[in-house]
Order: sequence, then structure tokens, then C-alpha cells
Amino acid sequence: MDEDRRPGDVDRGENRAEGRGRDRVTTGEPLLDRMLDGGYPRERSILLVGGPGTGKSTLAMQFLQAGLDAGESCLYVSTEQSGAELRDSFESFAFDLEDPNLTISTLHASLGKDALELTTLDDEWLPGEAFGLAFRPDAIAGQLERFAPCDRIVFDSASALDGVVADADRDRRAQRTLLDLVRLFTDEFGATTLFTAEGEREGKTDGSDYRSSPLRFTTHGVVQLYRDTVAEDYHRYLNIVKMRGTDHDPRPVELEFCDDGVRLGPERRSQPPELKRHRHLPLGVDGLDELIGGGPVVGTGVLLQHDGRADIGPLVGAFATTALDEDRSALIGPAVDLGPDRFASLLAGHGYDLWRLMEDERLFVLDAVGAWDDSLATVYDAGNDIATAKRRIEEIDSHVAGGDRWSLFDVDSFLHQFGPDGVRELRYFQESTLLDDGDILAHIHNVAGTREGMEAFHVGAAGQVLRTWLTDAGLQYLTLAKSPCGFVGSTSLVEYMTDPPYVRVASPPQDRETAADLATE
Repeated sequence: MDEDRRPGDVDRGENRAEGRGRDRVTTGEPLLDRMLDGGYPRERSILLVGGPGTGKSTLAMQFLQAGLDAGESCLYVSTEQSGAELRDSFESFAFDLEDPNLTISTLHASLGKDALELTTLDDEWLPGEAFGLAFRPDAIAGQLERFAPCDRIVFDSASALDGVVADADRDRRAQRTLLDLVRLFTDEFGATTLFTAEGEREGKTDGSDYRSSPLRFTTHGVVQLYRDTVAEDYHRYLNIVKMRGTDHDPRPVELEFCDDGVRLGPERRSQPPELKRHRHLPLGVDGLDELIGGGPVVGTGVLLQHDGRADIGPLVGAFATTALDEDRSALIGPAVDLGPDRFASLLAGHGYDLWRLMEDERLFVLDAVGAWDDSLATVYDAGNDIATAKRRIEEIDSHVAGGDRWSLFDVDSFLHQFGPDGVRELRYFQESTLLDDGDILAHIHNVAGTREGMEAFHVGAAGQVLRTWLTDAGLQYLTLAKSPCGFVGSTSLVEYMTDPPYVRVASPPQDRETAADLATE
């Protein structure tokens, strides 16, 4: 660190990362780079907000260290810590605070006085010069301008400017100062800047409860750090609240401190390609196949949960017709609202005739709700006891002329008929009878008002779990809750269309781990 050498006196480094939107600079943390489609947008201002001890300053210094490693010029402006305090804070990390391309300055104002103290720390971490300037935006900007230009800036913390002047104009002055600093660092310094700010919203990730005033609106992006409890232990988390022009990953990740600063995890939420031995049935639904890793998993149980309000018909139709396109034999145990007319309509939209499929013994029905005509050769009454239902499944399976199978059962229909114990027994029987390596066994479950233990049982029995629900605003969403592949934990909007397959799902951000996996499978 050299207090006499301006950061702009060195050549700019080439530490660039290319994102789809604009030039990127690395954050210093590999997973955060990936979540941001390559890193922070170059020459933009980003807000890091969180409570005390969540890792804001450390993550910010890690960002500067990445720039130093690439030969870039960096400026650290502290409004809350002295030189000695900064040294103590970063002593346990592998940060090079003596790098000649790093300038550290402290910006202080005494509470209740209209005064500004700006010092650059020397090699002995002793105060340098002080300036008796009025606390005005132009004064602050004027003292920082001497460090321009530079590649990276950390302003730690913006919250300190809220309390430096005790008068009626405090908030207005602080806001004006912050806005001027955003423009100064972006336009005159040409820097990528991180502002830190205090703001605690325990366990929340929407970024709505922090005191950073205009910064949450004027900065290019907001990254929130917070604490939450897991099994009565505190854990630190990070999530990206917004990042303009960036296909970012909004899912929270856990943060832990390490020698290099902070490490985020998990790097993956599904199995790596080396451990994957399963196949998929691509449904041809925009976004859905991407979200779930290539399509429903073949050779394991697939569970679609819903809230009783979301329309799952088009999803079922796409699932059924894709299986039929592959010449799979189909066995359905439908809900009462998926009777013959409704199911025939769903299939007709994809060019299939339900009655012809049944006549050709390509589709069989195990009816537990009495909605189907059991005089038809391919419709079987599930009966009044579990033994009868199991026997009917065996009879249907004996008529299947070889090849791979596709089975779909509505959990609630059989739950009302046979109770929880019967449904558990039937689920195990279905897996042993109807599920070989090339088969698909799917269940639909309305989790609203479900009986105790049923949801956990079916989630545990399935290898892949999707959940869909309808909000009060009429928006339907779908999330991948469990899977050996795909964007586990991601939530996407469900939309309906007038042409086949009549449904689409918003695509997940493409720089998560599964996007690369799909390219290699």
C-alpha cells in the first residue's frame, strides 16, 4: 500500500469476465461470479447490504484483492474504522494490504459537527493529514477526486453518512452525498464500485428493510447478506436481490469465512455428471426441460405436487403425449377432475384420440373414483380394498405388449379409497411392478389439506419432485424441489399458450451448474 501513489498511475489490468449483457469483473468468489453471469458489471455501482458481522467488508475487500491480483488499481474508503481497526479486521485473511496498487483512506465526520476529516493511512497505519471542511457533497467528492482514476472502489460504509450531521437536513444531505458519489466513481473514476450499508432483516431475502436510502434504487445491483437459524444454529447467507441486465441466480447460498475472505456454497445442488446414470424423457415444454435437468427422470418415481388451485392439466397432457410419442404403454389412475371428457380433450389437443388409444390397448385406466365406464376393456375398477387394486394392476400389466411403460396416479383419489396405510402399500407395489430402468412412474398429489405424513412419504419415495401453485394474483409458479439433476430450488413462472404444448415455463438462469451439465450429456 502506498499513500503517495495514486491508483490511476498504474496500467489497468485485464481481469475481465464476459457475461451476456456487458463486460464483467470478477467478484473474487467463483460461485458468486457464476451466479452473476460472470461477475459484477464493469464500471457500475453495487450495494452490499447486511447486518453487523455478515461479511460485507470481507467480501468487499476480497473483491479488491481480486483486482490487485490482476494488477488493477484499487481504492478502499472506510467511514467507520480507523487504520488499526482495519488491520485487525483483515489480519486473519490473505489480503495484501501493502500492495502498491491499493490505497486505503478513512473518511470521518464528528457527530453533531459540520466537519470532515479525511486521512490516508501510511505504512505505520498512522493518521496523515486532516481537513477542516464543511460536510458537503462537493467537499467529500473533492477530497476523493485526487485518487482518480482507478479500477475498483469499496466505500465502506454508506450507512455512516446517515449520522454524521445532527440537523433537520441530515437525510437529504446524506442522500445527495451518496448520489454524487455514485456518479463520481462511475463517470470520473471509471471504476466498478461496491458500497456497503447496514441493514438487518433476519431470515428475509427481499432486501426491503435496510436504511441505505437511495442506494437500493440508484445502484446497478443489490446483494444482501443476512443471518438465519438452522437447527438452532446461526448461519450466514447471501442472495442477489437485483442486478440490472444480468440473468442472475436469485437463490440464497451459505457464506463461510476462509483464508481468502469468504466462500459461498453449495457449488452444486444436484449430482455432478460423473455420478449420473439416469435418462430423461424430454417433454418439449419450453423452460421445463431445462429447469428439471432435461425432462422427467426415467427409472425412478416422479412426483408433481400442487395446491389444489393451480391448473396441472396442460402439464399432464404434455407428459402423457410425450410418452405416447415414444410408443410407451400408459396406465393412469386419474383424479375425479381428470375424467374421460377432460382427459380426451387434453390428448386431442396434441393429436391423440383417447378412445382409439384405449381400443388399441395403448392406454389403460385404474379407476378409484367411479368416473370411467368400467365396461370398456381397458378400464379397471380399483375395487374396495388394496388387494383388489394390486390385482388389477397386475392384470393391466399382463396386457402390456412389452416395451417401456408410463404410469400416472393421483394420490388423493386412492387415499380417499384406501387410507394412508393402503396408499403406502400400493405405492411400494407400483414401484416393484411398474418401474424398471426404462419406465416412468409418476404421482400427482394435492398437498392442500393432505393427511399427516402423506406429503413426506411421497417426497421421500420419489426421485424427482416438482411443485406448482397459484398465487392470489393469479400467477402460477413451478419449482424443482428434489432431483438428481436440474436447477434444484429454482422457481419459474408457468404460462399457458394457445398452441401445443399449450404451456411454457420461464427458463432458469443459464450460468448455474446444470447448464454446463446439459451441454455435456
